[in-house]
Amino acid sequence: MQLRSDFLRWVCGVTASIFAVLGASAAEPAVAVAVQFSVFSVQPIRDLSFIPRANTAPVKVVFQPTARSVRQEFRGAGPLRFVDATTGDVVAEAVIPPTIRDALLLFSPLDAKASAGTKLRYQIAVLDDGAGRHGPGGLAIINLSGLALAGTVGAEKVTVKAGLNPTLAIGRSAAVTLTTTFKGRTYQSYAATVTLGRNERALLILFPPFNSGSLEVQPRLLVDQPPGSAAAGR
Repeated sequence: MQLRSDFLRWVCGVTASIFAVLGASAAEPAVAVAVQFSVFSVQPIRDLSFIPRANTAPVKVVFQPTARSVRQEFRGAGPLRFVDATTGDVVAEAVIPPTIRDALLLFSPLDAKASAGTKLRYQIAVLDDGAGRHGPGGLAIINLSGLALAGTVGAEKVTVKAGLNPTLAIGRSAAVTLTTTFKGRTYQSYAATVTLGRNERALLILFPPFNSGSLEVQPRLLVDQPPGSAAAGR
């Protein structure tokens, strides 16, 4: 039982570090940005809203359980702040670099220590979601599992580093098998076939194992069409 407890603490610590690297710090100077964004969380969040531009009414953000949200637009000086629609408290902030025009915001709960002295509840990883970085027929993997993973995507051997990995061209379909090593033994952590329609792309997010002591990651596969395509805004 101690082994499982220690392993879980290690996974959670590594995952928090990954989000710190991926996300932008709210303490950075405010920069005027114009960005389209969608949001995702492993557990959909309710009652969040944001101000899309100065002197406008708040707009509700609707999370989807297995897909990116619809894209919304923000124009103004950062950070982009999300508020509790009931209390009006700011519960999450994201600094979006001005070079990013299309962003995916990944929400993760803040632990009690990180949120001490604030009303913040979530940390946000800001990812460049533009078609130039992640186009049709591409598979990008974000490893937030805390595990060192390796395996195959189609016929290609891969080593999956922590955080965002380079996009892989898979065409319309590819089998993905990933394993991890623990105490000298190899265990399967993920196996599935990713299938894409015409002009679609996939983002595979690997979260920490659900059960303490498990080496099987929690996957979320987000399939959509890149910004600018005919169905992207639907």
